Amino acid sequence: MSAQATQGTDQKLSGLMDRLKANPRLPLIVAGAAAIAILVVLFLWARSPDYRVLFSNLSDSDGGVIIARLDQMQVPYRFSEGGQAILIPAERVEQTRMALASEGLPKGGGVGFELMDGQSFGISQFAEHVNYQRALEGELARSIESIEAVQVARVHLAMPQESVFVRDRRQPSASVILTLYRNRAVSEGQVSAITHLVSASVSNLPVNQVTVVDQSGNLLSQPGSEGSRNLNDAQLKYTSQVEESYRKRIETLLSTIVGHSNVRAQVTANIDFSIGEHTQETYDPNQDPNQASVRSIQSSESEQSGNGGIGGVPGALSNQPAPTVPSPVENAANNGQQNDDQEGDEEENVTTQAPATPRSASRSSTTNYEINRLIRHVQEDTGQVQRLSVAVVVNYREQTGEDGQTEMVALSEEEMNRIQRLVREGMGFSEARGDSLEVVNAAFSQQATPASPELAWYENPEIISLAKTLGRYLLIAIVAFILWRKLLKPLVERQKAMLVPAGTTADGSTSNGKLLATAGDDDEEEEETESDIAEQIAKKQKRRQRIEHETLLNTVREQAQKDPRMVAMIIRGWINGKD
Repeated sequence: MSAQATQGTDQKLSGLMDRLKANPRLPLIVAGAAAIAILVVLFLWARSPDYRVLFSNLSDSDGGVIIARLDQMQVPYRFSEGGQAILIPAERVEQTRMALASEGLPKGGGVGFELMDGQSFGISQFAEHVNYQRALEGELARSIESIEAVQVARVHLAMPQESVFVRDRRQPSASVILTLYRNRAVSEGQVSAITHLVSASVSNLPVNQVTVVDQSGNLLSQPGSEGSRNLNDAQLKYTSQVEESYRKRIETLLSTIVGHSNVRAQVTANIDFSIGEHTQETYDPNQDPNQASVRSIQSSESEQSGNGGIGGVPGALSNQPAPTVPSPVENAANNGQQNDDQEGDEEENVTTQAPATPRSASRSSTTNYEINRLIRHVQEDTGQVQRLSVAVVVNYREQTGEDGQTEMVALSEEEMNRIQRLVREGMGFSEARGDSLEVVNAAFSQQATPASPELAWYENPEIISLAKTLGRYLLIAIVAFILWRKLLKPLVERQKAMLVPAGTTADGSTSNGKLLATAGDDDEEEEETESDIAEQIAKKQKRRQRIEHETLLNTVREQAQKDPRMVAMIIRGWINGKD
C-alpha cells in the first residue's frame, strides 16, 4: 500500500514538473524572481549601517553581560574575531561605549586573589606558587587600570625561587604593558607611581627592576637612578618655565609699542640648582658696663685676727715661745743716751714694745655681663638665577611715502635706547649677576609662514562617505541594468516572439478581436526583429531536441551494454504487444 502511494506521489510530482517545463513563461518567472531577489538584497545591503568595533578581547563573563545590556538598550550587534569582538552601528559606538563605561563595563578578564578560593587540598607547591603569582598579577593589573588614562593593563612578574644561601638569591623583576585610551597619555609622575606601586606590592622588588611599556612598544620607564632622572627632568622643566616667563614678559611689554608681530625675544637662563646651608655665630665687642646687662655677681670675703696658731715643723724648738726682739728704734735711742749721760750716775733703763697682734683680711668680687651673640642658620634655596642672556629683535616700522607706497623704515636711535631701557627694567637687569642684553633693529622676512596643507577634495572624509553611499546605489543600478539587459529582456522578447505567431490571423487581427500594430517603418523593423528571434528560437529548439535524442540513444546503448537481458525483455514485450 505504501509502495503504491509512493508511486502515485512520484507520478504527481513528475506530472507537475512536466507541466512546469511545458509552460513557456517559467524561465521568465524564475529570472524575474531572481532579479528581484538580487535587487532587494543589494538595496538592504546599501541601507545597512556601517558596523564598528565596540569592544575587543573580551572575556566570556564580560561578553555575556555586555550582550545582555545591548539587548536591553535595543542596539543591534554582531560578532567578529571568533566571538572576541562585538560590532555595533558606527553612529552609536561612542554613545554606547560611554553608557557601558558608566556601569563599569567591561570589568576586565584578569583574575585576582579569588583564584585562591578554589584551591584543592592536594595541590602541589609549584601549582600553588603559580596561582599566587597569577593572582598577584591580576590584582596589580586591576589597580593600574584604575588610572584614568589606562584602558587595559597586563603585569608579568618574574619571581625567582628563594634560596637559603645569600649568594644564590636573585632579585625579582616585573614588566607592565599599558593599553591607553585613544589620544591619551600617561605622565612621568604616573609612570613613576606605577613602578612604585608594583615595587611595593612584591617583596624585595627594587623600583629600577620594573619596566613599563605602552601598546605601541614605547618604553615609558627610563633606566638608571630614579631620583636623579626625576631631578634632571624637573631642572629642565623649571629652566624652560623661567625662560618662557621672561620671554613673555619682554614681548608683552614691547608689543604695546611696536606690535605683537614686530618683536621676537629669546632668553637663556643659567640656573643654580646646588643645595647649600651654613651657620654663622657672631659676638659683639666689649661694651660699656653701665649699658650691659648683668648676668651674675659672685663675691667672697675672709678676715683673720688674733695670735696665729703655733705652727712650724713639729719638734722642741717649735714648742718653745719666740724670744723678745728689741725694736731697732729703741736700740738707737738707748745708744745715744749712753753717750750723753755720765757713766755710773743713772741706772740703765731699756723699754721693750710688745709684739703686734697678727691680723689678715681678703676680699674678691666677680661680675658676669651678658654678651651680645648672633646665631644665623641659612639654608639656600635651589633654583636661583645666576645669569640671564636676552636677545631681542625689533622689526622696522611701516611708513607710507609721498607716492602712497608703504616702506619699512628703521627705528631711530632714541627709540632703540628707550626700548633697551624698557627691556632692562622688564628683565631685572643686574650687572653684579653678569646679565647680558642685546637689542637689534632689523627688517623681518616677509616670507609667510607655510600654512598647514589643506586636504584635497577627494581626501575629505565627508566627500568619501557621500561617495560610498552613492557608489552603493550606483552599484544597484548597474546590477539592475545588467539583469534587465542580459536576462529579463531576452526572455521577454522570446515570449513575445512565441505568442505573436500563435495568435495572429490571416487578416492581421488577433484571435480575441484586437488589431495588431499597423504597417510602418518602425513596425516593419520590429517584425523583422521578431522573425529573427523566432528563427533563432526555432534553431535552438531543434538543436536541443537533437541533443536530447542523442543523449537518449547514448543512454540506451549504455544500458544495453550493461544489462542486455533487460533490453531483450523490453523488445520482447514490444513484440508481444504488437501481436
